[in-house]
Order: sequence, then structure tokens, then C-alpha cells
Amino acid sequence: MVHVSLQHIIGTVALIGLAVSLALAYQIVVGYVEGNVIKTQLSQIAEYTSMSITNIISLTDFVYGMLSETEAVSKHLNLPAAINGKPYNLSILEMDGGYHVRVSIIGRNDLYAESPIALGSTQRRIMVIFTGGSSSIAGPDIEPRAWVYGGNPNTVVWCRKVIETIMKNNESAEVETIYAGLGIQRG
Repeated sequence: MVHVSLQHIIGTVALIGLAVSLALAYQIVVGYVEGNVIKTQLSQIAEYTSMSITNIISLTDFVYGMLSETEAVSKHLNLPAAINGKPYNLSILEMDGGYHVRVSIIGRNDLYAESPIALGSTQRRIMVIFTGGSSSIAGPDIEPRAWVYGGNPNTVVWCRKVIETIMKNNESAEVETIYAGLGIQRG
């Protein structure tokens, strides 16, 4: 009969435990590094999108400054289909008295990035950033969305300026309203 000593059993269990510990440590380090890389990419997409919205608002405001109304202006966003093989969403949120672009990995609450939308001075105009609901303000070619799937090749940012007449204290006044947001190009 073969007799296994207690030292061999303890040594084998210790080696198995060490191998499992190393595998777990490796997975934790790889997950941490992967999360940081994904957050960096999400941050770049959020900044690109918020900068695109700011630029299209400025374009609409300055180029069409003398017109009473404009057609909706849109800019196609050149976005990656996925980030590290993971699908993601873009949305615009109203928070802290301003608007932010939020880009997040679908199904992961911990992997997201936000970038503020710089609106500048609003003394002579009203800014309306579309964050949800139905609207035809973007025109027939653009479907405004509260959020868009990042892999959609038809993702756009859009903007439109409208001069509206309002009554205040029995006097009419013209107010310039600039609408902007995310959307999907139809067709």
C-alpha cells in the first residue's frame, strides 16, 4: 500500500492555491488596465461629440446671424463601431446647470465618460439642447434622439436657429432660439 505523506498533500494544495492566486491577480490587473484604456477612448469620443455640438452651434449662430430662420444644419460624426469590441451609447444630459455629453459602454455602469458642452454667452438668445421627447425641429432629414447607438454610421449632431415672437407685458419681442442635439440621418 502506498503511503502519501502529509507534507506532499500540503505542498500540492499550496501549489494549486498559488496558481489560482496568480491567475486571479492577472485577471484583476488586466481588467484594470483594460478599463482605463476604455475610459480614455470614451473620454475622447465624449470630447469630440461635445466639441462638434459647440462648433455647429457657433456655425449656425455666426453664419446665419442675419437670417430670421435657418434650415437645420447637421454634421456627420465619425465614430468607431465599438470600443474594444464593446457597444456603446451617446447621450446628452442636463446636469449642474449645463449640458454634458455622456458616452457609456452598454451594460457597464462603471465604464463611462462625460464632457461638458460649452455654450458661451446666452444673453441675446435661448439655447435648447434636445435631451429627449419627440421633435420635428431638426427637419425632415434628421430624427432627433435622446441617445444614439455609437456604432450607427448615420449619427449626426444638428442645430437650427428660429426667431420666435413672444408677448410680454402686452408688447411683442423677438427671441432667438437655437436648438441642437444628437440625431440619426434618415435615408
